[in-house]
Amino acid sequence: MKPITIKPDRPVSVSIEHGEVRVKLADGRLIGNPLDWHTWLANATPEQQANFELYPMSVFWPDLDEGLDIQGMLMGIRPKQPASSDAYG
Repeated sequence: MKPITIKPDRPVSVSIEHGEVRVKLADGRLIGNPLDWHTWLANATPEQQANFELYPMSVFWPDLDEGLDIQGMLMGIRPKQPASSDAYG
């Protein structure tokens, strides 16, 4: 039987505090983004924020139908914001 290997970039926990969303990885690293980069998460209720699912390379919030890509976070890629009618004043 092949041993199970845990990918070092796999998320193991998530927290939202001090204006940031933080993800702890299997190898102990802590990565984060400003919460205002993810308005869908910033505007969610505490219950919605607390209901997430961890996947090998992402974190998904089923109540919000949105998620975070770990590779994108590691590369510092700011997510594209949805177009809104008040975006330009």
